Amino acid sequence: MLGFGKENNKSNKKSVSLSLPNPHFFLTIPKHRGSLASEALSDVPSDIIIKSRIKYGSRWSACKGLLMEYSKSTTIHGIRYIFEVHRPFYEKLYWFFLISISLYYAVSLMWDTYLKWQDSPVILGFDETLVPVHKIPFPTITVCPEIKTDANTFNFANVSKKFWDEIAETNSFHNQQNLTDEEILNLAATLHICDTQVAESFAPFVPKDILPDVSQTLVDLSITKNETGPFCKWNGRFYFCDKIFNFVPTDEGICYQFNGLQAKDIYRDERFVSYRDPEIVDFNNYFDPLPKYNNISGNWSLDDGYIDQGYNSYPQRTAFSSVRNAFFAFLQGYEHNFDYACRSFRQGYKVFLNSPESVPLTMGNYILVPHGDEVMVSVLPQYVVSTENLHDFSPEKRQCFFNDERYLRFFRAYSQSNCQTECLANFTISKCGCAKFWMPKPLDVPVCGAADIMCYNKAQDELNLILQNQTMQKTMDANVKIMCDCMPACTSLEYNFEISRSHYNLEKTIRAFREVYEHSDFMGSRLSVYFKEHQFTAIKRTVIFSITTLIANCGGIFGLFMGISGLSIIELAYFFSVRLFDNLRKRRMSKKKLLQQEEEHEN
Repeated sequence: MLGFGKENNKSNKKSVSLSLPNPHFFLTIPKHRGSLASEALSDVPSDIIIKSRIKYGSRWSACKGLLMEYSKSTTIHGIRYIFEVHRPFYEKLYWFFLISISLYYAVSLMWDTYLKWQDSPVILGFDETLVPVHKIPFPTITVCPEIKTDANTFNFANVSKKFWDEIAETNSFHNQQNLTDEEILNLAATLHICDTQVAESFAPFVPKDILPDVSQTLVDLSITKNETGPFCKWNGRFYFCDKIFNFVPTDEGICYQFNGLQAKDIYRDERFVSYRDPEIVDFNNYFDPLPKYNNISGNWSLDDGYIDQGYNSYPQRTAFSSVRNAFFAFLQGYEHNFDYACRSFRQGYKVFLNSPESVPLTMGNYILVPHGDEVMVSVLPQYVVSTENLHDFSPEKRQCFFNDERYLRFFRAYSQSNCQTECLANFTISKCGCAKFWMPKPLDVPVCGAADIMCYNKAQDELNLILQNQTMQKTMDANVKIMCDCMPACTSLEYNFEISRSHYNLEKTIRAFREVYEHSDFMGSRLSVYFKEHQFTAIKRTVIFSITTLIANCGGIFGLFMGISGLSIIELAYFFSVRLFDNLRKRRMSKKKLLQQEEEHEN
């Protein structure tokens, strides 16, 4: 029974030890409130009471015993005072109240931390070091003249007038004005770059069997590179512009491009585009008497930068921000080529700046260079880099795509403008069964003809409306999916610019140089593009709340309010798994032993 002494025969001294109570002891204890602690067990050590509850008590008593055992061992603050055997009730209530308040604040702060990790785990900030301009390529400059055709080759105003006069008279076209097949072919091709209202007025009446090679026809009708740009200057050296310009098809028609990547380096298959300029710009071979720079070798990508390339590189770069090392082009136009029947009343040149790996989006911002003006463009790069640990987050959380995450069907490298271009091309193909002359397309998809002009214009308007509606819906419901989902690239390069403009009087300039020019309707413009500074500040996309940070913050909050550490969690799992299983095993053995004792007693 409880508290019996045992005599030590070896030392002749008496010592008292406590053994576990008889199992029937708990059956004799009164069950009314407070009697267990105050009457029967007031002097019994708590360890014996806990073990007895677990091994011999009822299920409820065993659960309480397990909680008492855990509370004596846990490092969580305050728990032991709630479940301690001899602790007065009011003290237990006091500690329960304090622990509840601490737990409330801990959970609230942890929830706020979790929401911050969910909503804004990534932050955009300035990089710690300045980036010199020679680390990035000079912008790709695309010059799109408003003069689309040479009037001596094809006069759109005269041909369209004859075409329209017959339509106005007979409401049909049977070529009563005796237009040549070549003139009708050129008209059908030119309609693709005319203003929308002009194109949609003529297109339904163009004969269905007139199917020109739109891109090649527009190149043949355009003014030559050398006539539009007689001379250029790059990195302090003068060139004939036709030696450093490429023809490139855009939504604005055929444009002249400097420092763009070749089609084979932009597209997965260069046959995806309907026109490629056969004249490849080769900066290994210079066209001036000065000694040439190093031969171009190595490669460049937006993610890795320049690899094994010297000062002379592909794409081109510059080490200085002065106007002397800028890109300069003298652009000329003739009034007899001005065309107000196809295009708007605005004359001059649209200039687009973009990163070399992307195609120019002519629907975006552009620089207008009017005839008779000098325009100075000061460029400030916007270079965004991202740390590798951003791969741990989904693109939706970081709001960008890495190049290895988003596959584009037509383009080698992912960029927002390339994605938008592919999205428009795919949508146009699905709606019209053809692609506009400048769009990338599969090899088996034809180029749209004049009869399809209304279709692809409508498709573009429909796509813009869909994207606008989806974007507005996403502000109210985060689960709304946006078609194509063209988020920015995690590593991106764009060019912001500032413009200075002044009047340029070509006639007085020629007179000042004592020169004579043979054309009386000649108008000139000057364009200069240069970096504003030698170095610039890049933008760095970094992780502000990683998984490690979240765990550390939550652990700090739990440690402050509850004294919980990682081992406390392991300890909790241990007590209610391994220890629980062991106690249940001992409990079954004890019950089995009791049953055997009862059977022996009855016998």
